[in-house]
Amino acid sequence: MSNLPTKLNKSQLREATKIIAYSASLGDDYLARGLSAMYRSARKTSQQNEILALALAYKVVSNPEFFIGRRA
Repeated sequence: MSNLPTKLNKSQLREATKIIAYSASLGDDYLARGLSAMYRSARKTSQQNEILALALAYKVVSNPEFFIGRRA
C-alpha cells in the first residue's frame, strides 16, 4: 500500500496494511474496529493523526465500531 502514512512505525504500518487488506472481505466494521484499536494504542499524537487520516480516507469515522474515546 503506497498510500499509507509515513509517520507510523514499521509495526503500525504492517498492522494497518493487514487491516486494510482483510477488510476487503470482512467489511467496514472490521476496518473501523482495527483502526480504532490502533488509534487508542498509538503513543504519539502524530501517529494518532495519521491513523485518523486513514479512517477518514476509508470513510469509517462515522461507523459505530470506530470508537476512539476522548482525545488527550
